[in-house]
Amino acid sequence: MIRILLSGAAGRMGKAITETAENYPDIKITHKVDVVQGFENIDEIKGDDVDVTVDLSSREGFKKALDWAQNHEKPLVVGTTGLTDDDHAAIDKAAKEIPVLQASNLSKGVNIMFEILRTAAALTHDADIEIVEMHHNKKKDAPSGTALEMGRIISEIQAERALERRDGRSGMVGARTANEIGYHALRCGDVVGEHTAVFGFAGERIEISHKSGSRSVLAEGALSAARFLCGKKPGRYSMRDVIKTEK
Repeated sequence: MIRILLSGAAGRMGKAITETAENYPDIKITHKVDVVQGFENIDEIKGDDVDVTVDLSSREGFKKALDWAQNHEKPLVVGTTGLTDDDHAAIDKAAKEIPVLQASNLSKGVNIMFEILRTAAALTHDADIEIVEMHHNKKKDAPSGTALEMGRIISEIQAERALERRDGRSGMVGARTANEIGYHALRCGDVVGEHTAVFGFAGERIEISHKSGSRSVLAEGALSAARFLCGKKPGRYSMRDVIKTEK
């Protein structure tokens, strides 16, 4: 039995993970943590009945979950986005003591898309590259963590271009330069998440897209990550590791 402390249980993803976990006899949510009334305070949990911590909350919730996991020597899955450089440095430090799996998106399909992007980026060093993402109107950070990860993957493979981030365009910004990578964030309705990378050439373009129709795919990924992380040695892990294990 894998026993999970769920941080951010009151949120959309927290509710989806709780609901999805009920379908698995080998997984149990033993603690539901959130700042919302009616949920547990993470500072009051001893951890005797926790095998892994899963955090999909806010930046403040993430900090508490990271401290708790580190202090109690429990593996940690981080799906919270909008983190700062200091937060990522704190994860690096914690990973020296506990196993940490951080993902900008926990969906299996999105992480397969990342693999496809690696191949595409290696073949498109002369393309105009734009990334477009769409999410529900309650999402606070933009561009999304997934969009930024898409750009990071492309920029890393096309390092010689020194691609510069450009968030949207408005007014007389001039012609597009060859070393830009554009990010465009749409917020509307209840869209779970849509991401597209566009590689443009003269007379043609390639579009690589992923669309989430339900938060259940993210919840499934979070539980797969939790299952994967149990028993692992301290260090940094990713959904790429999970996918490779599953195949």
